[in-house]
Amino acid sequence: MLFGDLAPLMRPLSRWLATAGWCFTAAGLGAGLMVAVGTGVSLSPSMQTIQTAGLVATAIAALLIGTATVSQPVAEQDDDSPEPWFYPAAAAHVRSFLLGAIVMMMGLVGFAAAGLFMPSGPSPQSVAFSQIFLLGAVSCGLTFLLLNRVLPAGERRTR
Repeated sequence: MLFGDLAPLMRPLSRWLATAGWCFTAAGLGAGLMVAVGTGVSLSPSMQTIQTAGLVATAIAALLIGTATVSQPVAEQDDDSPEPWFYPAAAAHVRSFLLGAIVMMMGLVGFAAAGLFMPSGPSPQSVAFSQIFLLGAVSCGLTFLLLNRVLPAGERRTR
């Protein structure tokens, strides 16, 4: 099952909010990578602006995807009516976002700890990579919640 197969099941407002959130995620990731790869030991004023824009994009992405998750209705499963769609791989596909969020959180902890224990304190690169992993974790976790609400109750159970 592809990710796009779940999109028609999402309410239009939720779909638009999630799409906007994922666009801001891309902007935040791009800004974080630009700072992480393109900087030395200190940030120039232009790189500080890019990092601030990346942090703002991260916050907006989390807000939009979180709002999309809250506005998405939970799929009801009626025992009398047949399932309108059934994809055996849907639950596993959606659970992969949860696994992605956990892995990203581990990366966040690693880069944050490395930055804290450096003798000179956190470098711009460790802050930028922490931002990237935080954005990835938030996006994956909220995408898991968003899509998990779309799955029928029987498919949401973990096996």
